Amino acid sequence: MAVGLCVPYAPALTMRCATILLLASLWVAGCKQNIGDSCSGSINCSRTGERQCDLAQPGGYCTVFSCAPDTCPQGACVEWRFTPSRTAQTWCMKTCNDTANCRAQYSCVFPGQITASGGFNENGGEKVARIVDLNSYKATAKICVALAPDAVVPSLQQSELDAGL
Repeated sequence: MAVGLCVPYAPALTMRCATILLLASLWVAGCKQNIGDSCSGSINCSRTGERQCDLAQPGGYCTVFSCAPDTCPQGACVEWRFTPSRTAQTWCMKTCNDTANCRAQYSCVFPGQITASGGFNENGGEKVARIVDLNSYKATAKICVALAPDAVVPSLQQSELDAGL
């Protein structure tokens, strides 16, 4: 039995084939958008489907629907409308330090400050959103969110910026 008969002839890759394979792999990998980036369809967020575009948000919002605690590729996993629990939904949301970290039409707020009507209440009230991550930094973070058009978010006071020092 001849060993040479078991190995099929394999022509060397030409430069053209190698270039086509490289371009195809780059197209499949694509440039992933970050959580909170604008989009017009889910293909803008991820070519492989792990991120979706929430078109209900102004300019679209790249996110991951039905996230579990500590699973978001960036940002934090936020649970919305958690009372009663059967109405709860989780989405990855971009975290921020202040509104300058968010896109136009978005505000940087603590989830507990968002009202049921999409407004802002500095003192909280009926909670409609909360971060479910266990990571202590993420669990206490602010998120970039589109509030109702008439919502007014006060700018940070100097005492908030320097923690009162």
